[in-house]
Amino acid sequence: MAITKKTLRSSIYNTIYTHINTNVVDPMNRQRQWIFSSYPEHTATNFVGYPIIVINKVELDKSFEIFDNNYSEKKIPIVITVFSTKASVVDTLSDALDEAMRLPIDKSLTNNDYSEQ
Repeated sequence: MAITKKTLRSSIYNTIYTHINTNVVDPMNRQRQWIFSSYPEHTATNFVGYPIIVINKVELDKSFEIFDNNYSEKKIPIVITVFSTKASVVDTLSDALDEAMRLPIDKSLTNNDYSEQ
C-alpha cells in the first residue's frame, strides 16, 4: 500500500507503536494495551494502571513533505513519555525504549512508494 500525505503521520505512528510494543516488555505483564497515543483517563474503571508509555502525535513540518524522485532521508521527531508511580520503573522503561529505538525499525515506511495524493 502506498503511503500518501493523508496517511504519513498514521503510518509513522503505527510503525513506532508496533516497534515499541514488540521490543519493550510490559513490566506488569498485563496482556492489555499499555502504550497509548495520549494520556489515558486514569480515573476510568478500565484504566490499566501504571506504568504506561505515551507516543505523542507525530508532528511534521512542511519541509518533510518534499521528496525527490531518487532518495530522501528525513528525521522525524517523536516524543515518547513513560509514566509510572516509581522513578525506578521510569528509568528502567526509558532504558528499554532507548535500546529498542536503536534496533532496526520495520522498513515498511521505506518499502512503500510515497504519493502526494
